[in-house]
Amino acid sequence: MIHWVYISKNSQGVLKIALSDDTDKLLSEIKPDEQIVYLRPFKFPFDALAHKHLLGALSKKSVLFLIKKYGKETKELLNFL
Repeated sequence: MIHWVYISKNSQGVLKIALSDDTDKLLSEIKPDEQIVYLRPFKFPFDALAHKHLLGALSKKSVLFLIKKYGKETKELLNFL
């Protein structure tokens, strides 16, 4: 089972960090004015939860850097889903 940590961004620019182990649920929970801007897969739930908490503890500037750094990978993963 793959566990996903993702960040969504709404039309006002508000970021939401979340965790899911169901890709169908993940995609269905995204509201029409939101888009996934960061997506990382993890094999172990502990690793996914730790990463989610790490993202929550980082500054907004650091989170935006990670979104930019993994933007291409995120798009590829979204196309795969």
